[in-house]
Amino acid sequence: MRNTWQAPRYLYGGDDQVSGLYADGDHGVWVRNGKGIVHIRMTMRSLKDKADTYEQWTKAVNDRYGMIGEDVAFTRSGRTYTGSPTTNDNDGLWTSEYAIGEIYRYLTAKQLGDADETAAAKADATRAAKAVMLLAQVSGRGDGFIARSYIMEGNAQPNGFWFKKESVNGAVYGIAVDTSDAQKKDELEITDPALVAEAKAAYLAATGRAYDADYGDKGIFPVIKSKSDGSVVWRLKSPIVEEVDPALAELYGGNQNDYKVIYKADTSSDEVNGQMALLYFAANYLFDGTGAEDDHLKALAIKFADRIVKGIVTHGFAMIDATGNPTTWARWNATYFAPQIDYTLNTEGVPPGEYEGGYESDVNADEIVSFVKTAIHLTSLDPANYGADNALFQEVYRKLWEPRADCGSYDNNDASYSDATNGIGYVDIMKQYIERKKNVLSSDFDDYPDINSAIHASGNWRLAVNFSDENLFAMAYLPLIDIEMNEDPNSDRVKTLREVFDQWWANMKDEQNPFYIYLYQKTYPERTDAQLDTAAWALSRMPQYPINFPVNNSMRADALLVQYFNYRDYTKISGDRKGVVSTNRPLPPDERQVHKFNSSPFAAFTNYTNATVLNNDYVDYTKVQYNPVSYASGSALSGTWFLLPYWMGRYYGMLEQQQ
Repeated sequence: MRNTWQAPRYLYGGDDQVSGLYADGDHGVWVRNGKGIVHIRMTMRSLKDKADTYEQWTKAVNDRYGMIGEDVAFTRSGRTYTGSPTTNDNDGLWTSEYAIGEIYRYLTAKQLGDADETAAAKADATRAAKAVMLLAQVSGRGDGFIARSYIMEGNAQPNGFWFKKESVNGAVYGIAVDTSDAQKKDELEITDPALVAEAKAAYLAATGRAYDADYGDKGIFPVIKSKSDGSVVWRLKSPIVEEVDPALAELYGGNQNDYKVIYKADTSSDEVNGQMALLYFAANYLFDGTGAEDDHLKALAIKFADRIVKGIVTHGFAMIDATGNPTTWARWNATYFAPQIDYTLNTEGVPPGEYEGGYESDVNADEIVSFVKTAIHLTSLDPANYGADNALFQEVYRKLWEPRADCGSYDNNDASYSDATNGIGYVDIMKQYIERKKNVLSSDFDDYPDINSAIHASGNWRLAVNFSDENLFAMAYLPLIDIEMNEDPNSDRVKTLREVFDQWWANMKDEQNPFYIYLYQKTYPERTDAQLDTAAWALSRMPQYPINFPVNNSMRADALLVQYFNYRDYTKISGDRKGVVSTNRPLPPDERQVHKFNSSPFAAFTNYTNATVLNNDYVDYTKVQYNPVSYASGSALSGTWFLLPYWMGRYYGMLEQQQ
């Protein structure tokens, strides 16, 4: 086995100029450089030992009210690490992935009859599940809206679109918080005529000026301020129709603290993706009646899944915010899916390309198909209360699988295209993953005609892969394939879903990602080519302490550098997509940057300074320097990215227990 020890993770201060080595005779070596001396030692440990340490790490560093944050600031004293987690737009998604890993841990412990591990896993999984479920209710809207995240009064509040519970004239509302986003973000335009009139009247009364005269056609923002003295003259109100369930409110100290909660709106599809996957696994596998709260929490999970999906499919396949409009990114409608064809490209011989709408529709189609199937499954568990909604979801699901006359192209120049096509033929879109990646490259590389022509000649669609979308696809696909295979592993639907997965696997298979490998094996349980040894190796090589240390692998002799390896996850140099620095293979996880499965495992370096563009196109690697590091503080990920695949592999028998 060969290891490459370099950069601040291994060499003191990141000085790669080694001036002395001394073997300790016990699988270790002392290493001296110009900044200090370190002792690197290989120890014999099982993957279960690593899992236990990751559990301790995650609780100490990443846990915030049950939510598991990422890129969390920490301090270190001796061997004790203490985190200072803050809100993150993807709190719901990251916590869902952690929670599902803990549910697999719970299932594995039950299989083994390990009472202590079972109890601990149940408690950890339930806490994380509650944190995710809270986001589905914290707004108090009762309409299926999911918050991005929440903070408590007194916590640091970054910019964004936030609401706080307040009493107004005896009624309780969520009131928009004064931030620059709430004042300026065009996506937050309000179209309800009554609200528009109310806001304009408040502005006129406070300033003596007409709103339209000052703001023109920009629309009404959730927070309007006087231009004369800067005071807030109007804020959007969202009626609160239900209280947070006490079982969930306990995460922030109980319902007596409801008025101290500030939640973030303008939710993206990422949070819906994580929420629905968690609701499925929690209701189906975690809340199994062995815990005192299980029946109640399972009922909540079913209720939340029902109204989330009902809200989406009855509002034009979008999540509606307090403005009355779809949020910026939580959209799965035909308008969003339509390829935005660019007919202005200037590369001779290359067909017109498409922009983001059509590009992202394959993963979004996967999401909505999964959401609806999950809602069908969960509402079927309580037909007395959800029979009518279950029938609605069954009909929606039928349409999702119904072929369209245009095979799902959703070209916005197609005469048959209209919003009436919402929900029809989305499985066709799922099957167009590679095709749509090829199409988007025409637009991406239009400024590079020679490269563009070469790409289309070679059919190299992998340049357009979005690694974040791979993680989102996997999270939506996991419950979908689980439900469909449990119903009938030999059905035509399972066959089609496998065909869809094969297109994503064409790139995922080269990433040596244990989560994706185990998902492949679950999809094809009879196959023997799933690279299970590679998955175990990757887990063994994940760094025990997932700290964001600088990395530079651009000078290694054992890995080639590839220019324009990927055009979506790239290293920006001088603000442009130049200097794309990737290795031709994924290096061992403990020799590259730590990541959350949502970025490229091929990135050659990160956290650097002094990178410059050479010849207006590529990087002068010789001048790259590591950002300064402190071993007493920094930022770090959680243990999720080990724990989820580890316990998934253990539960399905894809990873054997080590002694």
